[in-house]
Amino acid sequence: MHSKLVILVLMNPHLLAIPLNSQESFSVKLEIGWNFYKQWHYHREIEIIYIIKGSGTRFIGDRIDNFKEDELLLIGSNLPHMLRTHGDLSKENPDTEAIVVHFLPDILSSFINLPENKSIADLLYKSAHGLEIRGETLLSAKRILHSIRYARNTEKVILLIQFLHLIASSPETESLSQVRFTSSFNKLDDDRLNRIYNYTMNNFLRQITLKEIADIVHMSPNSFCRYFKARTKKRYSAFLLEIRVSHACKLLSETAYSMAVIAYESGFMNVSNFNRHFKLITGKTPFQYRAQLRNIKSGFAKFSPN
Repeated sequence: MHSKLVILVLMNPHLLAIPLNSQESFSVKLEIGWNFYKQWHYHREIEIIYIIKGSGTRFIGDRIDNFKEDELLLIGSNLPHMLRTHGDLSKENPDTEAIVVHFLPDILSSFINLPENKSIADLLYKSAHGLEIRGETLLSAKRILHSIRYARNTEKVILLIQFLHLIASSPETESLSQVRFTSSFNKLDDDRLNRIYNYTMNNFLRQITLKEIADIVHMSPNSFCRYFKARTKKRYSAFLLEIRVSHACKLLSETAYSMAVIAYESGFMNVSNFNRHFKLITGKTPFQYRAQLRNIKSGFAKFSPN
């Protein structure tokens, strides 16, 4: 269950080069024991990512959610994104596994311009917002992805087209980012903003002072506040709260911890503070959020075969 947070994380992303050998027109990889990309990044290639194992936090455009195993995403060309496993970001997480496909829109340009393929062209346009694929479509799509891993030559291309046709024909998709992004990013702040982000993700469970985070990028607290607001369109304190609430959503979904424990484990000083900020960001109290999750899960259990 996602946190449904809509937040504006406008750090300048890193342009990532996707390696491709001369014998293939697009890349298909099984990634095992990875910690996802360690930077907020974008690339010209459209990305398909199926999470086989693992959980963490995902940033796609202006949206932050938790992710878990058995999730499928379609991330459009030049859409900034980042998936991070929970825990120490300096180490790879051995309990993660994903199938990742990268392909340039150009390789299908003539094909999708055919009138019969308008639905696929529309899908690639929508992918600029990022899409999550669910339901019966997810079941069929992941079978195709597993087949693509072993396919060669023409069969590999046909399977990619089948995958895109399946998604394009399905109503079981959710658009993620509200904002469409272009590739006209300022690259100068990549390192500085990523240092701020990495430090925050590794330390959000405890108090982070302004002086402490400002020291990470060798600024005074006042200069840091002006800098972060100018680059991200929000205060650092708001960004930190959104990270903590996202983590609390994960705990509400995956554990039976009390609200007091969840508040503490998410970096909040007390339950009252936790309740107030959680409702401000999600529109629900933590109790309402957990009750909604339980209703959904009980509904699945009711209609699941024994």
